[in-house]
Amino acid sequence: MNKYINQLLQLQDMTLALRENDILRRDTKSAPVFSKEIEKNIEEMKKSLPSDIVYKMERLNSKGELFVVPMIDNVCNGCFMRLPVAVGHNVRNTTQCVTCPTCDRFLYEDYQMRRENDNAHYKGIARFSSLALMIPDLKASGHAEAIAEMASATYAAGFVEDEKEFKDALMRREAMASTAVGCALAFPHARGVHAGGLTLAVGISQKGVDFGDGGDPVNLVFMSAVPAQASMFYMEMVSKLARYFGDETRSQRLLSCSSPEEMWKIIVKIGR
Repeated sequence: MNKYINQLLQLQDMTLALRENDILRRDTKSAPVFSKEIEKNIEEMKKSLPSDIVYKMERLNSKGELFVVPMIDNVCNGCFMRLPVAVGHNVRNTTQCVTCPTCDRFLYEDYQMRRENDNAHYKGIARFSSLALMIPDLKASGHAEAIAEMASATYAAGFVEDEKEFKDALMRREAMASTAVGCALAFPHARGVHAGGLTLAVGISQKGVDFGDGGDPVNLVFMSAVPAQASMFYMEMVSKLARYFGDETRSQRLLSCSSPEEMWKIIVKIGR
């Protein structure tokens, strides 16, 4: 992967974090603080990119679109059009940035990404999750330990391909800005990981997890693996979860669950 694509992927993570901040922290005083810091980091990184790349990136981003996506089996995962053979060859072999001739997104090859999603037959939020990803008794008291605990469970259930990659990506995102958003909720997630599809794990901590942001302890943790092509689906999912469990009655209902089966009954009803 050439250095510009690597920088674009980091920029894309930051721009999506900015949108998440607007969704999840819209009613909190901390929202402007987080936004200002992320915006500063974005502007600094853009200075190291050629002006023509920045122009294309900003044009796509202004439309709310991803600006860099994986090429899988010679298909652009932005517009899902099959690419000409020559374009595919250039993505694999050139040191220059290559864009899709149809949607103009920047491309990189990811031959490890899988298309299938074993939970596709479910509707709503449940299509991104599984009974195996319901964790009613988190043992951790700190955010790093809680993230590691849930990441290990996600890997053990076969939803991500590399446990260390997943944990490292989760902690990098957490270092950018805390994913605790108030109302005793947190949404740790990792983008660009190799997974069978967008994945949601749900953890309950009765004693609360300290997410290191100076806020109240977190009782409900919603962890996601977000493959590159599923970023927009993630934004929709997390918005639904935040609205739903921002209601104290609903969050208490989930908190009262003592088994994965009880948790699953609640999750399958969201976003149908």
